[in-house]
Amino acid sequence: MTTHRYDGSQVLFRQAKARSLAAQRFAREAEQEQAAGSSGMERKQRERDAVIATLILAQGAAEGYANWVFLQADVTPSGTWIDRWCGLRNAASSLGRDDKFGLPKEHRAFFEELDAWRNYLLHSDEKSRNSLRRALEVQGHTDISTEVDLLDGAYAVSVMEKTEAACRWAEPRIGVPAPFSHGAWVETDEC
Repeated sequence: MTTHRYDGSQVLFRQAKARSLAAQRFAREAEQEQAAGSSGMERKQRERDAVIATLILAQGAAEGYANWVFLQADVTPSGTWIDRWCGLRNAASSLGRDDKFGLPKEHRAFFEELDAWRNYLLHSDEKSRNSLRRALEVQGHTDISTEVDLLDGAYAVSVMEKTEAACRWAEPRIGVPAPFSHGAWVETDEC
């Protein structure tokens, strides 16, 4: 087994978590400003920015974790980052663990949503917009007028819960610590 010294998924997960908590704080502050008679627009924009950062960082953490697992297993992965998650059983086998498992459908659907968001947010071309719309429909988001309507603090929390759930599913199967397990704390001054 090759041991590498740096697991970037730890940093990305921690920063995604911090941005999701910041999104919630900005949402509360916007509500307070609106209750006091002002628009709260600046805080709402900060909330949306924090959700965008959460999405990008959570996708990076999930991709980084799969890559980290393959590095630890000394196995060369193939395909997209989602394909790597589907192939974690290959890494598990190399690590001497039971390889009789497959990625649950709910995790794959969530990863496809994360991937679609990443492409939409970084490219915003017609293909990425259509891909995001399809991924959101699979996840049950059919009642939105535009994709960005989802970008609120509650959605950021949901993204982090689903990212952590996928990693919690993988960790015992492959035996490689998940990104939130070593140093993924979040200090209040980061949020």
